[in-house]
Amino acid sequence: MKITFILPKLTRHPTGGGKIVYQYANAMASAGHSVEVLHPETLFLWGLRKNLFLVVLSLAADCARLLRGWMGLSESIVSWMRIDPAVKIRVVPALFSRYIPDADVVVASLWRTAEYVENYPACKGAKFYFIQHHETWSGPEHRVNQTLRSRTNKIVISGWLRDLVKDLSGDDAHQVPNPVDHDEFFPTSPIASRRRVVSMLYSPHTWKGAADGISALDLAKRRFPDMEAILFGISPRPDTVPEWIKYVQNPEKRVLREEIYNASSIYLCPSWTEGWGLPVLEAMACGCAIVTSDNGGTRDFVVNGENGLVVAPQAPEALGQALTSLLADAERRTNFAARSVEMARQFTLQESVSKLLIALENRPTAKVRCQAA
Repeated sequence: MKITFILPKLTRHPTGGGKIVYQYANAMASAGHSVEVLHPETLFLWGLRKNLFLVVLSLAADCARLLRGWMGLSESIVSWMRIDPAVKIRVVPALFSRYIPDADVVVASLWRTAEYVENYPACKGAKFYFIQHHETWSGPEHRVNQTLRSRTNKIVISGWLRDLVKDLSGDDAHQVPNPVDHDEFFPTSPIASRRRVVSMLYSPHTWKGAADGISALDLAKRRFPDMEAILFGISPRPDTVPEWIKYVQNPEKRVLREEIYNASSIYLCPSWTEGWGLPVLEAMACGCAIVTSDNGGTRDFVVNGENGLVVAPQAPEALGQALTSLLADAERRTNFAARSVEMARQFTLQESVSKLLIALENRPTAKVRCQAA
């Protein structure tokens, strides 16, 4: 099978959605499929700007990126992840159909890429939309929702996204849960002997709830002065992070596993909404108990009272109280952590790839051929 994945851009730093797509591309190529991952120089988002000056500025930037793509000035290299040599990584000027190869399957990701894919001729492949979030944080809700109502075959990563697609379009989406790389994330320190250390991903996006998480950590710190916290993220250390909290910028995989997840007894997720919540599952695989908001995505693997505590989103005091209660009960925390490891073992790349292949193979065969330009 010839498969084209389309990502919104080629990034210098890790992204959760990109990592999953590259993992699938590697696995598909290893299984003998022909796989290409495309990244546009521009998505032409100038029309989303708020005033005329920004529209003009954004349009000029989009045209400059398009020219850069025409001139082939961008390196097609994913620097932060191992890519199978059989996977073709390519940067194209834009997502116009002339830049898209003929294939059996073409898979959109971000809502804006789905707008392009829906209108491709049949020779570009059966059209799939890999939905990893309700992406209203990156585009107008009416346009995001329109892509969820589109005629594309839909693949979702979580139960709440499956329900959302059903509500909006009436379609039954294929559900393919995100896997954990168990060669990367596993316990390396005894769960029962871990100190009161809490880790958390920091993101500047408001809906990621970093401010709520820091408030919860401050509350717990007042109750347990010996508690430590480790935040990590792509951006430099934010000014809003208190001095007592350790911050690690863009940690490499070994540091993330050994010095963050395995150094922690609890992982905190304060997000208001999550498509899935991959760092939570990675932390679980490394032996962390979980304190999380009810953000949608983590419902598929965090069970309140079983392997973690779940509170309402945008409720930092409730988050802090849950964190405090778990820090106060080492036996319960240890039991939660052990169950987290067992739960995380269910989410393997092999199982997810099998489900993805079933979805992609259950497609109409495109017999129409594109005419030569």
